[in-house]
Amino acid sequence: MSNNAILMDVDQQKSNTNGLTRFLGNYDPVIFFVTAAVTLFAVVYGFVSPKSFDAVLSGIQSWITTKFSWFFILSVAIYLFIILGIAMSKYGTLKLGKETDKPEFSYFSWIAMLFSCGVGVGYAFWAVGEPIMHYMNTPYLAESATPAARPIAIQIGIMHWGIHAWGVFALVGLAIAFPAYRMGKPMNVSISLYGLFGDRIINSPLGRFIEILAAFATIAGVSTALGLGIMSTNAGIEHIFGRGLGTMGQLIFMAVLIGLYILSAVSGIEKGIKNLSTINVLIAFCWGAFILISGPTTELLNLTVQTAGSYINNFIFATFWTDANATKGQWLSWWTVFYWVWWISWGPFCGGFLARISKGRTVREFVIGVCVVPTLVAIVWFSIVGGAAQHAQISGAADLVGALKADMGSGIYVLLSTYPLGSLMGVVVFLNLVIFLITSADSASFFVAMQMSGGETEPSTPMKLIWGIFIGSLALVLLGSGGLQALQKASIIAGAPFAVITFLMAASLLKMLKKAYDAPK
Repeated sequence: MSNNAILMDVDQQKSNTNGLTRFLGNYDPVIFFVTAAVTLFAVVYGFVSPKSFDAVLSGIQSWITTKFSWFFILSVAIYLFIILGIAMSKYGTLKLGKETDKPEFSYFSWIAMLFSCGVGVGYAFWAVGEPIMHYMNTPYLAESATPAARPIAIQIGIMHWGIHAWGVFALVGLAIAFPAYRMGKPMNVSISLYGLFGDRIINSPLGRFIEILAAFATIAGVSTALGLGIMSTNAGIEHIFGRGLGTMGQLIFMAVLIGLYILSAVSGIEKGIKNLSTINVLIAFCWGAFILISGPTTELLNLTVQTAGSYINNFIFATFWTDANATKGQWLSWWTVFYWVWWISWGPFCGGFLARISKGRTVREFVIGVCVVPTLVAIVWFSIVGGAAQHAQISGAADLVGALKADMGSGIYVLLSTYPLGSLMGVVVFLNLVIFLITSADSASFFVAMQMSGGETEPSTPMKLIWGIFIGSLALVLLGSGGLQALQKASIIAGAPFAVITFLMAASLLKMLKKAYDAPK
């Protein structure tokens, strides 16, 4: 079937729906309404019976992470091997687009936007949390709470937020971007299988199933991240003003946040997401530099170099560690396997958004930018912020272990309180985290709108508005009912099948790359 015939068939389906097409622009009614129905069911269940909802999902998630931990660990390792192999191969010179296409964004803006799809806020929160928690309970290579455990604990945090996670995003993103920009196909998640199925994947049952899974995992995951982010920023408000927000205050704050990220989303990537992401990276650099200069500078620089060496030296061991003798109880399921399933479930969202902003870049440039640069940032960032937190804990300047147990979001503020001008810098961090939440949500609403609109790179404003409101409202409802953790598990369960789908994406990508490289020049 020709592309024109396919487009005519899609248009006919859309014109038969109703006047919504005139309001929303081109959209797929099956994906739109099924995604809405599934999400509403999860919201209603989570609101009416949050404990029951959480219990059901906890059982499923526990079964997945316990029984298939080996599979997820092996899968992420293979994804990383494939994407790095592609970058270093002859296919690395191929461009995402025509040979004359230029990158849409500057390199700095592009890198800044990499952190806007839900991951940047984790660098802020967990740069304190993981180095402290893994220092106190070190799973391998060192005895807990000893000098040898310091770089190992930081190394574990870098692994969870570094190249393994970004390798998943890069593989999915490249599988979407290549057919979209190189072959002029719609930019939706299912098009990543174009190399295997050709035009048959467009509007097929399998394609729609993938779109619905991707959209729901994104909506549920980002709604949860928003809600948990509000709870964490509440810790910042408490440290800044001496008193946190009550339930009503958090709901009002959330409503304001919804308005801000919807405004950013509807203003487009160029005006909204790009500018906010650029500003946010600069803000993060400022308070990271503040910690380095105000803290034990020489010690932190030494620790950065030592941690980098530890990370490289133990890379293979840590990548394939499955705790086969079960010496650490549930540690692996609680941490590494949880992260791997989480990143796989976020692969379509993060990968799809990265694809959208990467037109005109070569395959090699895309992989290096997406995988290597954030990992280098993670090494420096976790070593400085996490190393400073460890120093404060060991020296007795702050009880970060107790603070994190009481409120995971309070760690960075407790650390800053040990420095001169720490209160002022706490305000800067709070602002940084709020903007990260905005960029996470607006990039998510943009991505979901793309999927609903048949892969349109510029979905209509009403479509972005609807899904922006949907994501925020879902977070509001579950924030009030206490069902946020359950929804997080729901998004992971929905995203778990992407562990298999991602292998199909890899096979499809390799086939497309070979065909493009071998084509007559």
